[in-house]
Amino acid sequence: MSNGFGGFDPQRAMDQIRRLAADAPAHLQGGFERLVRDSPPQRLEQLMRSPARRALLDGIFWQMPKQVDASAATDTTTAIKWVVTGRADGGSDVYHLVIERGQARTERGETVEARLTVTLDGVEFLKLASGNSDPMQAYFTGRIQLSGDIMVAAKLAQMFNMPGTPNPDSGNGHGTGPSQ
Repeated sequence: MSNGFGGFDPQRAMDQIRRLAADAPAHLQGGFERLVRDSPPQRLEQLMRSPARRALLDGIFWQMPKQVDASAATDTTTAIKWVVTGRADGGSDVYHLVIERGQARTERGETVEARLTVTLDGVEFLKLASGNSDPMQAYFTGRIQLSGDIMVAAKLAQMFNMPGTPNPDSGNGHGTGPSQ
């Protein structure tokens, strides 16, 4: 029996994501990092073209403000637009990360004017968000495109507690999650 996804079961993937999300945030990050690292690129591509894509992106962007180091972003007010390409319909998902004096939030859609736009494929985004991609290498090899104020991109890496590094402020995020 074919489900239209070449043997990939989106419901099974969603069930696995829900089980991971039920665990503690540190366990979630470690599990997410391993899941992305250990999955063949074809499986990640199938996931990012399945109905699970939106929930997965929403979950990652909901967590993003919690990874902002408030002390490093204290004098920063900016908005970063993330364009995640590779949807099954050929479209893109757009999110904004808004940082205002150490406080961060994410919003879905075209909500604010951004100083920097980061455009990348859904699979590359998963790898970046899980700590399985070096952003500089991805930029220089064309897997990530930047437009706007490139200096914001340089600051961005310093403002985040990246996956795989300890987060001293764990649990003190200021995110409001994606807007509905």
